[in-house]
Amino acid sequence: MACRVAVTGSDRGSAIAWSFIKFLLRLHKTRPFFVSPSNFKETIDFDALVISGGIDISPSVYGKKTEIAKTDPKRDAMEMKLLENALKRNIPVLGICRGMQMINVFYGGTLHLEIHELDLNRPHPKTPLPKKKIFINPHTKLREILKVDECSVNALHHQAIEKIAPKLIAAAHDENGITQAIEHQNERFVMGVQWHPEFLPYSPLQRRIFKAFVKNIKDLYNK
Repeated sequence: MACRVAVTGSDRGSAIAWSFIKFLLRLHKTRPFFVSPSNFKETIDFDALVISGGIDISPSVYGKKTEIAKTDPKRDAMEMKLLENALKRNIPVLGICRGMQMINVFYGGTLHLEIHELDLNRPHPKTPLPKKKIFINPHTKLREILKVDECSVNALHHQAIEKIAPKLIAAAHDENGITQAIEHQNERFVMGVQWHPEFLPYSPLQRRIFKAFVKNIKDLYNK
């Protein structure tokens, strides 16, 4: 029986990302299903979790009093609960863009509210095309998966990790030294990437992330 993968998103605005993620997960013989605040139930059954990109996380979730215009507190609460359930069961978790930031926040990390307010050595692009160079840190799961020291990725975010949470490590960084991937030091597969690998399905390198994620699901349930 195919593994059930919960993929989170917003009630509105997540259709494109969901369609790409669904395609890549189905390509690896899993059964992805979409979860948003309007259909979320704490009792849903799933074998792995993907937290997708999208709207900014409310700063109050990670202890900042600043208010920003567009947030979705219901989605924040939903994803925090899903992460809690997934990590209690030690099942694989993949965070994409906002999803990486949510993993960091869940474990106690913080975020920069606006990258462009930082002192950058190189311009921060905003593009769905792979025009941003990142560097993969050695001795990380991501390095084992991608098998390269650097690669080019897309960039659709305007926030970034400020403080990395305890138990997490940086797995990649960009030319400005900003964290581009994180992973848990002890859990079997808890990983976040700041870019959108689902929007690069033509890249064998980026498909390796989904392949490794699904392999971890199947290894867990085939024991």
